[in-house]
Amino acid sequence: MNQTERIRNITKIISNKRRISIKELSQKTFYSTSTLRRDLIFLENQGYITRKHGEVILNSFNTKEMSHYIRESENRVSKRTIASLAKQFVKSGMCIFLDASTTVYELCPYLCEIENLIVFTNGLNTAQKLSEFANPSMKIFITGGEIKHYSSSVINLDIEHSLINHFNIDLAICSATGIDDHFVYEASLSQAMSKKRVMDKATETLLLIDSSKFYHTGFFKINSINHYKAIISDKFPPTNLLKNCEDQGVDWISK
Repeated sequence: MNQTERIRNITKIISNKRRISIKELSQKTFYSTSTLRRDLIFLENQGYITRKHGEVILNSFNTKEMSHYIRESENRVSKRTIASLAKQFVKSGMCIFLDASTTVYELCPYLCEIENLIVFTNGLNTAQKLSEFANPSMKIFITGGEIKHYSSSVINLDIEHSLINHFNIDLAICSATGIDDHFVYEASLSQAMSKKRVMDKATETLLLIDSSKFYHTGFFKINSINHYKAIISDKFPPTNLLKNCEDQGVDWISK
């Protein structure tokens, strides 16, 4: 088993337990002591966990962004389901924006099949994935700004003086760290502000969000739910949230 698979397994266990002894974690994973120690050091350096007195404690991400590497391993099946539902909104000849989320990242294989797209993204991994597999007619631009190492994203709050300001964005496709009955949330102020400014410029915005984010709120609001054309998820939400979307003319799309 390679490190990516081990990390995915470890983060799944820790996410469910939130606090677990290293001994119990070793028993659940069957990894050697030295291998488990290396993987836990990696996760601690990424800011995902804290090791303390023989225990592993899941850190809170209300105000901290997880690394792309860790986020990519979480709820992967759900994210791919969401991406398969979202692809119908992207048409040939569009100019679109993709955020740096791992949910939106799963759209890349579908987008590479569409002709004459102009794609802006603040996701370094997203740009790399598209550049490797895109057809020759696709034009790919990375938004300029500061690189956020944890999230592999580029943040530029001065959108008025950035390259993206010279284009008409037909569709912004974004994710978030949480949603409740009224608002959509992000883990950091800079991410929330950056997404809001792109949304203000785009003609329409899709929200791609998996069911683990339902009622997971944070300190930083991106926008109210009525700013989205549609919300796409792996599951339908609780009744109150679904009714609020319907009342405000926001389509909720799930399998």
